[in-house]
Amino acid sequence: MDTKVAAPFAVGSKRTAGLAAVVAIATVFFVLGDADVRAGVLATVAVGSVLAISTAIRRYRPDDSRCWWALFGASVLFMFGVSLRSDPSTLTHSFTLLPDLFTLTGYLLVGYALSRWIRDRQSIDDITPLVDAGLIFLGTLFLSWLLFISPALESSQSSASTVVNGVYPAIDAALITLTTYLLYSSKPRTAALQWALIALIATLVGDVSYAFAATTADAPSSGLLDGIYLFAYLSLAMAALDPSMRTVSQRQDPAPAHSNRRVVFVVTLLVVCATVPLLGSAVSTGDLVVRSLLLASILVGAFLRGERALTRVQFGKEHAKYLAAHDLLTGLPNRTMLDEEYARHERSQTPGRTCILFVDLDNFKIVNDSYGHRVGDELIIAAARRIRAAVGAADSVVRYAGDEFIILARRDRLGAEALARRIIDRMNEPFPLSAATAYVTASVGIADADRLHDAIREADTAMYHAKSLGAARYALFDESLRARATSAMETTTALRGAIRRGELEVYYQPIVDTASRTTVVYEALLRWNREGRVCTPNEFIPIAESTGLIKEIGEWVLRSALSDLVTLRAHGQDVTMSVNVSPMQLRDDSLPTIVRGLLDEYGLGGADLALEITESVLIDDMGTAKSLLDRLAAMGVLIVLDDFGIGYSSLNRLRAMPIALLKIDKSFVHEIGHSESDTQLIRAIVAMASALPVRTVAEGVETEEQASIIESLECGFAQGFLFGRPAPIAHWLLESAQQR
Repeated sequence: MDTKVAAPFAVGSKRTAGLAAVVAIATVFFVLGDADVRAGVLATVAVGSVLAISTAIRRYRPDDSRCWWALFGASVLFMFGVSLRSDPSTLTHSFTLLPDLFTLTGYLLVGYALSRWIRDRQSIDDITPLVDAGLIFLGTLFLSWLLFISPALESSQSSASTVVNGVYPAIDAALITLTTYLLYSSKPRTAALQWALIALIATLVGDVSYAFAATTADAPSSGLLDGIYLFAYLSLAMAALDPSMRTVSQRQDPAPAHSNRRVVFVVTLLVVCATVPLLGSAVSTGDLVVRSLLLASILVGAFLRGERALTRVQFGKEHAKYLAAHDLLTGLPNRTMLDEEYARHERSQTPGRTCILFVDLDNFKIVNDSYGHRVGDELIIAAARRIRAAVGAADSVVRYAGDEFIILARRDRLGAEALARRIIDRMNEPFPLSAATAYVTASVGIADADRLHDAIREADTAMYHAKSLGAARYALFDESLRARATSAMETTTALRGAIRRGELEVYYQPIVDTASRTTVVYEALLRWNREGRVCTPNEFIPIAESTGLIKEIGEWVLRSALSDLVTLRAHGQDVTMSVNVSPMQLRDDSLPTIVRGLLDEYGLGGADLALEITESVLIDDMGTAKSLLDRLAAMGVLIVLDDFGIGYSSLNRLRAMPIALLKIDKSFVHEIGHSESDTQLIRAIVAMASALPVRTVAEGVETEEQASIIESLECGFAQGFLFGRPAPIAHWLLESAQQR
């Protein structure tokens, strides 16, 4: 049997067996009928129940063991109280209240346990259950006064113990209220609490019976009363022995609110309490005073309870409204408040227009990925405080999404620029966080428009333009950015479906061995034939990355390159293939699986493929990239670092990656032969690469002089127009055929 099914079945079987045992013992108890036997059975069950509680505490080790030990103590006290009350002849006149002392102390321990469980489960200062229990206590005490206590006081045979007997039902009712609240305030309902509730209900029935026995000659038999308490003891033992006893204090999923039921119950009780006095008149002035005080207490308590309920409802509505309109992390208004805040600024008499400043944190993802989301949240909170401190009192700051903030302010152009600079300056200061001190800057876009959402879109565009200029900058939206944004949107629309329409094509540029001048590798370079014009990757790859199209395009390029590699080899060329990989692709955990599948599909090995990455990968997302690159390198795929020398990667990061080749950026190659410093720089790069050890490729070789110097510097491979411009595969197949 499935364990998920078997576990509840086993628990249900145990409960059924326990209930059957309770019924069996109770049946035997009544059938035997003999007073001595009943007393012996009751004593045995009471002692067994006490031992069961202590055994369960040691076995299950609940977190709230103090509460269960309190119930253990209460059971012991009840045991003494019941035994003494059942044989009052053993008590002297001075100790007639001793059973009640034991019993009342036991009730205090039960109340302590229930109150502590409520506190632990709620974890808030909600005294509503205690207020309800108090009202139930007063109402039941009022009924007990009318039915039991007042008649007992008028009787010549009344005693203090008789009066106390009338108080027990009120205490039972209050404890039942607390237990019921615990049981129905969360899901799933705890079996241990269900058994405890049964035990308390049985105790209430027994206490009412005893109170009734003290005021009338037509009382239930002692056997029946003792049987009720026996049932209560057995139920309490079942509560302790159920495995769910260890989770009574743990906070669980809240159950649907039953406040309406509770209010109906309390109101019904008040109606009963108010109508019972009409059934008879007070027998004395003292009786009348007590009735009046109890009824007044109930009515005042009910009024206060109702006021509290209304206050909590109103507070709940206001709190829910606040939560819906504010960011929980920073306390700032969220994006749902933008329209309201914009309308407020538009109504303002402050000179200027309502400007939108779109603030985005630079390199926030590095902090988040390096130190975790908790530290990332610390950074967001600190950044929000700095932004709030930088703006004016009348300005609005809204957390828009993630690490993005929107500021609404009445400013002219110069005022908006000054505010942007002030925010950037505040962000340039280090952020002391719990895990480390972070250095994060901000980019700001500024715009104003007649409509809010147009202004947000334009400020967002300006912000991305500011990022493209470098970190910690701001930019104002203008018509040139509008044209650029429109062009980007048109490019995005056109790029979708470009593969299906056959507009994308892969060109190839040879990489040669500098010693033999033979082609050993082809680099795959993507081109887009858009409306009769061939577009280079710089024109559309950034858009493909920002829209998520890069995954589809990158896989298509990889497939095309490997297919063409098979074709080139079939025509006699002993070459391998090099393909550029976007940083976005290196965040996709499925990349190694895709590469492995394509290599297998075309019957190629890992060494037949090289993947080229840029230095930004080593800076922006090193952890994720390293994991993927290690998996690719384990397959034999060569990892190539492109455009080396113009980025900011450290040697330590370079050494940590499975880099097989460095491609020296063409900006250094162009000046060799004319600039001694560039020649020496290339010499240093080659020496450093040899020490790692990593092989080198010189990019941008266009003259024989450059090729000779590159060869003399012991750079193993070269690429550039001197050896061939990027061209479709047909060109290289034709050239191969002509050479043969």
